[in-house]
Amino acid sequence: MSVEMNTNNVLEGFTSSAATFAADIDQALWINLVLSIVLFLSVVAPMLYFAVKYRASNVKDENIENITHHTGLEITWTVVPTLMLAVFFWYGYTSMKTLRTMPDASDAITVKVEGSKWKWRYEYPANANGYVHKLGGAFTKPVVDENGKIIEKGTMGKSALYVPVGTNIILEMTAPLDDVLHSFFVPAFRMKEDVVPGRITKQWFKADKVGEFDVECAEYCGTDHSYMYSRIVVLPKAEYEAWFNSNDDTPKGNYAKSGDAVLQLHGCKSCHAVTTDKQLIGPALKTRTLTKEQVLDVIKNGQAKLGYDMGAMPAGLVTGTDAQEISAYVSGGLKGTAPVSFAACSSCHGEDGKGQGGMAPSLVSYDATLLRNVLKHGKKGMIGTMPAFPYVSEDEVSAIAEYLNGTK
Repeated sequence: MSVEMNTNNVLEGFTSSAATFAADIDQALWINLVLSIVLFLSVVAPMLYFAVKYRASNVKDENIENITHHTGLEITWTVVPTLMLAVFFWYGYTSMKTLRTMPDASDAITVKVEGSKWKWRYEYPANANGYVHKLGGAFTKPVVDENGKIIEKGTMGKSALYVPVGTNIILEMTAPLDDVLHSFFVPAFRMKEDVVPGRITKQWFKADKVGEFDVECAEYCGTDHSYMYSRIVVLPKAEYEAWFNSNDDTPKGNYAKSGDAVLQLHGCKSCHAVTTDKQLIGPALKTRTLTKEQVLDVIKNGQAKLGYDMGAMPAGLVTGTDAQEISAYVSGGLKGTAPVSFAACSSCHGEDGKGQGGMAPSLVSYDATLLRNVLKHGKKGMIGTMPAFPYVSEDEVSAIAEYLNGTK
């Protein structure tokens, strides 16, 4: 594939045009800009001229006339702006009509798009073998120096949307119910569409050149809004068809399956540090350090969403000094002699706190069962709400667990 990656830190596309309707949008923009300047000058220029010519020092009171009206001037300043506004409307209407008139689904490829904090995901129709390509995830731009030399590579991975050139593409976009507003913005296509939790919004495009084009979120959506980045990669039709009818992850090859790569892919690193105790939004993953306050919060409020065999943890099993002792023991990594009050916990979590083979959450590490249940059901606590990640596969859960527990 002969496509070069944009290596600068500027959002690519403002100075290029890569979609069939981009020329219509540009034309409407320039016409509106020129006419707006003409209207502005038609008001401001005479105002400045008259302010100078008829300033108080230049005009005597006896020379001032009472002019009631000027028919020709009144007709001119009514008709000319009306005609100009009609031009505004016409070009705005025709360009919007082009953008909003969807091609027939039988003559297009329909891709489902999900925007969530803070990544884009893409799901294609099933290919001839019944295989469904699911792409997307957290995308990291390359880091470059002032000369454009790459210092740190980005992560294209499977976080891009791949489409064939000269083909109608319909995007059906939504966001999870517990998420926030996003906006799918492609400067090179002159295309922007809101992505709304619980609703389906649609947009379409037909790329007219092969290349890679930036996608960003244009609706402020929280902590990593500015990193909610992706790419549309436009391929020659034959190259796209060969990939689409295969089971390969991407046209660039299969993506990395290591635990660290999976954490990056699903955006976990936006909220969690991995190997340090630095807390971003959630706790560090590899150290698995729960604070005393977090343990107390669970003891006080219970946990009803994780779906373990032993059921939900009820609130208020212990209180007072017992709760303080248990939280200190758990947050300290279950080291030393367990307090007598820990018996209230060990019946479910086990004497060693490791969850009795997946019957209850491990208090010591992020084992595969804990990861699976948290990713499937989400979690709510004193830090905030972690949304569910139901699309994370079993293989990916196992890879994360192995990575976090140092077995790989």
